[in-house]
Amino acid sequence: MGIHQLVVVGFDEIVANKYMPVIRAAIADGHLDSWSLVDLESEREVIEARLVGVDPQPRMKLFVASDRGDAERALETAQSALRFMRVPGLPMKAYIATEVGSHEQYLRRCVEEGVDSLVEKPVLAPMIGDIFEPSLISTTMAELIATASHRKANHSVMTLSRYHSIYNDRIIRSLRERMLAWKSPLTSFHLRAAGGVWNLEHEFVTRDDHPYRYGYGMLMHGSYHYVDLAAQVLSLNKLLFRDRHLRLQVCSFGAYPADQWQRVSRPATKRLGGDSRCAVLAREPRRYGETDITSTFRLADAESDDTITLGTLSFEQTTPSIRNWSSFPDGVYNKNGRTSSVDLEAQLSTLYSVHATCYDVPRGPDADKIGAVAEILTRANASLLTDDEYVSRETFDGLFHSDSNRALMQNWLRGTETRSRLQQHFLPMRITEALALSLRIPGQTVEIDGF
Repeated sequence: MGIHQLVVVGFDEIVANKYMPVIRAAIADGHLDSWSLVDLESEREVIEARLVGVDPQPRMKLFVASDRGDAERALETAQSALRFMRVPGLPMKAYIATEVGSHEQYLRRCVEEGVDSLVEKPVLAPMIGDIFEPSLISTTMAELIATASHRKANHSVMTLSRYHSIYNDRIIRSLRERMLAWKSPLTSFHLRAAGGVWNLEHEFVTRDDHPYRYGYGMLMHGSYHYVDLAAQVLSLNKLLFRDRHLRLQVCSFGAYPADQWQRVSRPATKRLGGDSRCAVLAREPRRYGETDITSTFRLADAESDDTITLGTLSFEQTTPSIRNWSSFPDGVYNKNGRTSSVDLEAQLSTLYSVHATCYDVPRGPDADKIGAVAEILTRANASLLTDDEYVSRETFDGLFHSDSNRALMQNWLRGTETRSRLQQHFLPMRITEALALSLRIPGQTVEIDGF
């Protein structure tokens, strides 16, 4: 691959705590010469404090003005920043870890100038002014992928479910093997991701790292990991329907920050000092991004209208949290007490089912010390699938979701990443678009043709 210079665009707690050891190892192993960072001028003081004790220190630092709401200026800023960071004789790799509203500008410059990139999930959140416009997702993705196909650079997406020891290595693999062996399609798929996020009402209005006030919420944050997982599982049907056009139909309902007044315990909220109603949310209840979304879907043969797969997707933040503090603590990444629980079941008609739960287990009072446990239950028609048992159970302890993210980062830095390329995220982003649009017309159907 040759040695590269890494530019990190957006030096947040995730980069500092999760990925700096991987970056340091890549430098030690000769894959990287050095690393540099780009961040906002408004965050300079916070970034400088975060850099204390970081080893190795960045080769260069550049702080730029915020261009939110001005797409043309944002593109110019991204271009100037990447060109300023160039080191003669060293090819560049860029890790784009900004807030999602700024992903597109840096990714576009990397694509157009042939710079290898790794962009955080979700890939992009198209904006009109300073408001999210999901209807532009598919066209923007298609344009970027087409442009990238004419350049030598590679572009990948950071997401949980591409190198995951449970989701990818056990669930998807087991489904693929049995679908091919028995020519049985995926007939139902149910996935629920509970985020355990507790924001007080005023925090929806004031936070900039999770800016609900720009019109996007759960879908454009943690739920993308699981939209991506759902896309990978549903795509297994293409193994059996290679020459058929499939259609995905989704129907959704959502809950929003303004609904939290009715949905969250008032005595509990009062203990955290958040017992007064936020007037801003009350004035514009639907301007703010969703906290929770639940959807029903059908995957069908587009020509015959025969149903292949039925299922549900649920991405919810208003679920059990460990938060017991009134204001965000300094030096803590898990500022709102997030604890995750994921439950999924995939069935191959009358032959086989895999049901997995993967949930966080806090390791004491430290909000950043959270491990995970996974439990897998399979049910099979063992009289036909003689290599399977009628019922089997497995438990996996000591898991950390971040292991899969670090594996992706490590492979990308080494130039060996192939599972999470930009073009492989076209379908997950199309599903994200459909879900976001379906929220605008609750109870009505949005379709994706040519699945």
